[in-house]
Amino acid sequence: MTTASNLLWILPLIPVGVGLGMLLLRDRRLLAALDVGSSAAILALASALAWKVAAVGPLSAAGSLRADAVTVVFLLLIGFLALSVSISTIGWMRQALARAEIREGRLPGYHALVQGFIATMLVTVLADNLGILWIAMEGTTITSAVLVGFHGQKNSLEAAWKYIIVTTIGISFGLFGTVLIYGAAAHAQGGVFAGAMNWSSIVAISGQLDPGIVRIGFIFALIGYGTKAGLAPMHMWLPDAHSQAPTPVSALLSGALIKCALFGIIRFYTIACGACGPAFCENLLLIFGLVSVVVAAPFIIVQHDLKRLLGYHSVEHVGIIALGLGFGGPLGIYGALLHTLNHGVTKALVFLIAGDAIHRYDSRDMRMMRGFLGVAPWAGTLLFMGAFSLAGTPPFSIFISEWIILRAGLASGHPVAVAVLLVMMVIIFAGLIHHVGQMIFGAAGEAASREPEARFSRLGLLLLAAAMVLLGVCVPASLDRLLALAAEIIHG
Repeated sequence: MTTASNLLWILPLIPVGVGLGMLLLRDRRLLAALDVGSSAAILALASALAWKVAAVGPLSAAGSLRADAVTVVFLLLIGFLALSVSISTIGWMRQALARAEIREGRLPGYHALVQGFIATMLVTVLADNLGILWIAMEGTTITSAVLVGFHGQKNSLEAAWKYIIVTTIGISFGLFGTVLIYGAAAHAQGGVFAGAMNWSSIVAISGQLDPGIVRIGFIFALIGYGTKAGLAPMHMWLPDAHSQAPTPVSALLSGALIKCALFGIIRFYTIACGACGPAFCENLLLIFGLVSVVVAAPFIIVQHDLKRLLGYHSVEHVGIIALGLGFGGPLGIYGALLHTLNHGVTKALVFLIAGDAIHRYDSRDMRMMRGFLGVAPWAGTLLFMGAFSLAGTPPFSIFISEWIILRAGLASGHPVAVAVLLVMMVIIFAGLIHHVGQMIFGAAGEAASREPEARFSRLGLLLLAAAMVLLGVCVPASLDRLLALAAEIIHG
C-alpha cells in the first residue's frame, strides 16, 4: 500500500481518534483547539489527496476505500466546511454557554458527536464498496440525529425523531437498490467475484448488466439516497431537522451532509448509465429536480421562520443539482458538481449568520427581526451577500453554476424544463430578497442584542464568504481541472 493510499484510512481515523480523546477532556479551550486542529488536518489531507489524484489518477486502499476525482471534490467540501464551522463554533459556543443553552459538562459529548458525524461523512465519500457506502450513510443519520435533538427541547426532539424515521425508511430503499445492483453484477459474472460490491468493479462491467434489474435498482437507490438529500417529495424531514439543530450542525447538515447523499446518487447514476443508457436516469433526475424546485418555491414565499426558510432553500438547490445531472453531458455534470460546492459554502455561511440573528432577537420569526445590519454590521453585510448568492445573482458563486446548468439544459434540448426553472428562480429570488431585506434594514427594537460580534465567528464567516466570492469571480485552474475530471468519470 502506497503512502498516498494510506491517506484514505488516515482521513476518517483523524476525527474518530480526536472525538474519542475529547470525551476525556473538560477544558473548553482545549476542546475548541482540538476541533479546529482536526478540521484543519482533514482539509490538508484532502488537499494532498486531490493533488495526488489529479496527478496520477484514482487511489485505492484494501479494496474497500477509493479516491477518484469525484471523491476528492466532496472531500474538499467536507474539509473546508468542517474547518470554517469549527472556527465559528468557538464564538457560538461561548454565547450558547452564556445563554445557558448548553451546559459546560456536555461540551465533550457535543464535540465528540460532531467529530463522529464528520468521520461518517468522510467514509461515505471514500467508500468504494457500495455496502460500506450504505452503512456509512446510515451512520451519518445516527450521529446527526443525536445532534439535531441535542438541546433536548420538545421541538428539537420531535425533529430528530422525524428525521430518523423518514430517512431510515428512505435509506432502506437505497439498501434494496444496492442489493439489486450487486445481484445484477454477480449474475453478469456467473457468480460472486472479488470486489463484487465495489463501485469500481461494477462500473467496469456495467455494459454487461441486465438493464431491467439495473433500472429498478436505480429507482430504489434514487428514492433512498434522494430522501437523505432532501429531494421532493421525500424532503419533509429536512426543514424541521435543519431548523432545530444547533447552528454549527445546521451548517454541516445543509452544506455537507445532503451532498454526501448526492454522492451516493452519483455512484448509482454512473452504473445505471453504463448499463441502460443515460436517458432513463436523466429523465428521472429531471422529474425529481423540477418537483423539488417547484415544491420549494411557495414555501419560501410564505415562510417566516428563518431557519426553515433556509431549509426549503436546500430543497430548491438540491433540485437544481439534480437538474444538472438530468440535463447530462459534461457541461451539465460539471455545473452540478460546481453547484454542489457553491451551495455548500453559501448555505453554511447563511446558516451560521442565521444562528447569530436568532440569538440577538430571541426569535426565529423574521417579522420580529429588523435592523440586523445595525446591530451586527459584519454579519448583516455577509447575510445580504449570502442571500444574493442563494438567489443566483452575480458576482456570487451560485450564479455561475446555475448559468452553466441552464446552458446545459438548452444544449441538451430541454427548453421547457429550463423555462420552468427560470420562472421558479425568479419567484424564489423575489421571496428571499423580500424576507432578508426587511430583516436587514430598518430600525432594530430595544430588545435586540447589540453585543459585539465574536472574533472567531467572524473569521469563520469571512473564510466562507471569501470562497463564495472567489468562486463567483473565477474557478481556480486546479479546481476546474478536478471538476472536469470528475465530470468525465460520471459521464463515462
